Amino acid sequence: MKKVSKTLAWLIGVYIVGGTFLDQWIFPEPQPDDTYFPPAGYVFASETEGFDQRILGRERGLFWIELTLRPNAPGPPEHIHTSFAEKFIVAEGTLSLLADGQVRELGPSESFLIPPGVPHKPFNRTDEPVVVRGPLTKEYGIPEPFSVFLTQAYGFFDEDPANNQAPRALLQMSRFSPRYDSWSAGPPLFAQRLLFQIIGPTARLLGYRAYYPRFAPPDGTHP
Repeated sequence: MKKVSKTLAWLIGVYIVGGTFLDQWIFPEPQPDDTYFPPAGYVFASETEGFDQRILGRERGLFWIELTLRPNAPGPPEHIHTSFAEKFIVAEGTLSLLADGQVRELGPSESFLIPPGVPHKPFNRTDEPVVVRGPLTKEYGIPEPFSVFLTQAYGFFDEDPANNQAPRALLQMSRFSPRYDSWSAGPPLFAQRLLFQIIGPTARLLGYRAYYPRFAPPDGTHP
């Protein structure tokens, strides 16, 4: 029995190390080309989160968005970005914003800054739409690859209700999170990184990707 356990542990170790090496270094997923990046003016939606988003502009590797939260929109799961800040400026309605464990209510012209690493979740608990914009400054621009994540994640999680449940959601996030810097606010980041490193190669073998042609802006040209 000990010999079987040692052999199994050895095989698992080889799979983890070898799979990670092949997935990340030998055969990494290519970066999405420019046709996957939504252009200025592009509008897309998340039925799951109750969001409509419009790209306000793109410039020098950054983009800016306008976010409309539908009445009683649940918003995304509480999450973290480690490499960029988000500033929410309310244009219309009353935004509910969970930030670092505390819920704040922001009215028109009010704003709140989410620094990198702070867990947050915007949502709408009113019966009226809420419109939120980010300031059109370089300081608060969001890295362009995150615009690909938004269109891809909204497409994937809206495509099938089962995609929002385990194991599909976990397998997909093992491809999304490391590429686009969007992490759950629950488990420690090091644990998520380790888990996704372990299951990422399996997710890829099962057909999960960091981006899919079917969720790209429709005016792009894809195979």
